[in-house]
Amino acid sequence: MTTKSTKNIKKAAVLVPYDFGPSSEVALKEAVCITKYLKGEIYLLSVVRKGDFFSQLFRSERDNRRIQREVRNKLKELATSTKKETGVRVITIVEQGNPLDVILEQANILNAQYIIMGKLKETKPDLNIFGTSILQVISESPCPVITVSDSPIQECGFRNIVLPIDLTKQTLEKVSKAIAWAKYYNSNIHLVGVLSGGISVRKSRLHLKMEKAKLIVEREGIVCSAKLYEKSEEPVHQTIFKHVKEVNGDLLMIMTHQELGVVDSYIGAIAQKMIKVSDIPVVSFTSKAIEHNNYFVSGFLPFEIIDNKDLKHLKG
Repeated sequence: MTTKSTKNIKKAAVLVPYDFGPSSEVALKEAVCITKYLKGEIYLLSVVRKGDFFSQLFRSERDNRRIQREVRNKLKELATSTKKETGVRVITIVEQGNPLDVILEQANILNAQYIIMGKLKETKPDLNIFGTSILQVISESPCPVITVSDSPIQECGFRNIVLPIDLTKQTLEKVSKAIAWAKYYNSNIHLVGVLSGGISVRKSRLHLKMEKAKLIVEREGIVCSAKLYEKSEEPVHQTIFKHVKEVNGDLLMIMTHQELGVVDSYIGAIAQKMIKVSDIPVVSFTSKAIEHNNYFVSGFLPFEIIDNKDLKHLKG
């Protein structure tokens, strides 16, 4: 019986849509840090936007080819300099078409473990890949999506991971991911929740779930805090971001399906607001994405960490 050579094992792929704007630059730097963790490769993708009928009418095929050549050359220069400075291999991809379709298509082709992208910024019209489509990328992506603002990162890694907890069954998976990240980056984990009704904190199911999650995290030797806020007139996302500031959070992990849980392709209103206004990186998971995403767990999170008893408690 023969065994596969380790040379043939495909490295983890991190896909970075790139439009040469400041958010893209931050996304690439973040991708370098995370790709080092994965021992993987970065795929730098630029999409030359396919215009409408009238814009195409005044742009010849020669213009299209010129734009693609220019983009391809700039990406290659960037890939070369990034490899030289960081040691991380960068592969470049240039496609023409609808940015949303191309990003999702490439994520599937590459079996990407993460998409890392800047958000809501207008840059060159031909290369603007963000705007409102970012929410569609997150909801339809086969893998988790990390969104970043254009605030420059100071150093690789995250010191304080903030993890909103709710009553959905996916809480366990989020805790698992947070543990894996914290083990690698030597981070603290801060659990936060907001009650949706008038029940007291101590009597709530959410309080019980947070305490169980805290015990699981602390059992792994990770410093963990837990804070449950009572319902108030303040919007939930604002309460969470106040907590982020209190604990100096530098990474937010959220589930992006509807908060109460039914349709996985729908990004809940609270999740949308957190993604849009956050000035720290946000890791967005759908159920489909979290099932696909194994690299951040393997090697750092033994299966014995969360046993059947923990599973029962967390699923409530």
